[in-house]
Amino acid sequence: MDTYKAGKRSSISFGSYQRPVVSFNQNELPYYAPRQLYSAQQSAQQPDVVYPCRYEAHFPLYAMDWSNEDYVAVGSYKEDTFNKLQILHSSDLVSWEKAGEENCVFPISRVQWCPNGNSQQLATCSDSLRLWDYSDFVLQERLNLSFCRYNKSGGQGTVAALGQLPPVSSFHWNAVDPNLIISSSIDTTCTVWDLQATNYVKTQLIAHDSEVFDVKFLTQSTQLFASCGGDGSVRVFDLRSLAHSTIIYEPSSQPTAGSSGDSSAASGGSGSGSNSASSGSNALLRLEPSPFDPNVVATFAHDSNSVLILDMRYPGAAILTLEGHVGAVNQIQWHPSRHNVLLTCGDDCQALLWDLNTHLSTPASNTVSSKWNSSKVARCIDTPQEAYSDANYEINNIVWRPQGNWFGCNLGRHFQSVRV
Repeated sequence: MDTYKAGKRSSISFGSYQRPVVSFNQNELPYYAPRQLYSAQQSAQQPDVVYPCRYEAHFPLYAMDWSNEDYVAVGSYKEDTFNKLQILHSSDLVSWEKAGEENCVFPISRVQWCPNGNSQQLATCSDSLRLWDYSDFVLQERLNLSFCRYNKSGGQGTVAALGQLPPVSSFHWNAVDPNLIISSSIDTTCTVWDLQATNYVKTQLIAHDSEVFDVKFLTQSTQLFASCGGDGSVRVFDLRSLAHSTIIYEPSSQPTAGSSGDSSAASGGSGSGSNSASSGSNALLRLEPSPFDPNVVATFAHDSNSVLILDMRYPGAAILTLEGHVGAVNQIQWHPSRHNVLLTCGDDCQALLWDLNTHLSTPASNTVSSKWNSSKVARCIDTPQEAYSDANYEINNIVWRPQGNWFGCNLGRHFQSVRV
């Protein structure tokens, strides 16, 4: 295998808390394993092994999304200016081949196919938010929305403009109205984009007191969205009333959650980052609203091996804590068709499948006390229903096939498809 170096591929690398650089050189390490998990030594020379359902790139992978037509978009995460966006395809989900490729300057933190059901448009975020066209095995950048926002040469920009805009940490393409996209940035703001508007910007607001690491529209809504960030809070906004946000979760060391926090509309600038959290342990990296219950949101913190399940009807603390991982959690994904089934992955080389139906099926009319034990501590679950393990690599990202019978994961420079 070729030698390359890369930082930990999570959204935290866009913020204040940088993970140390690690080496993926198989000649320097016994094997690429998570901290304090595997101590067995591997022989110095191992013959190359061909794994089924696996594609090997020439660079470390992080961003990933799976389309209805079984095209998988993957993005490289190299800490230099030579990154790539690739399109993979398989007719049998066993043998994957490259079906398109384009160069990118900065590493991609998120990629998503257009939710209208076809595999012809996708979006990515890194230094800016970009729209891409994919047709006849040709991948081409169509529009840079960030350049349009800051009036950089009509949406195309120049090489000199690259890296000068606030990096976009994440985004979400609305499934109800594909003309709406919402993005988050490390400059404390969230931006709602309207692809039919003149300059594509619908509104921008200061969402948090520090970096915003993730933002998602709530299930079946074009008005409600949730965000999380470096201040450790999860906030819910309503586009019809942006004067206030509802804080549904924040670290226990801060004032009682569940209150309303002010959010300021920002038409032309970024918010102040002076109050950015100094402790990375509180920063929330990703959040995932349930596709079936608009009240349920899953999230996890920086360098934490726990996943928090939140219920907006019971703000202030998590109602469930999933603690099956022994390494830091990297990504979470709800099952697209099975209620209350969550997939998680982490530095312990595992992808865990959690069936939470027995814990989340309690009617909303029940009292708050029914969600906690007598000590007001959220229920803790440490045993998943199923698990997938890789012997050599941390699992950096996961995605469900839209049909829900397979999932894909990125580990090192490999994409792996797994049948459930």
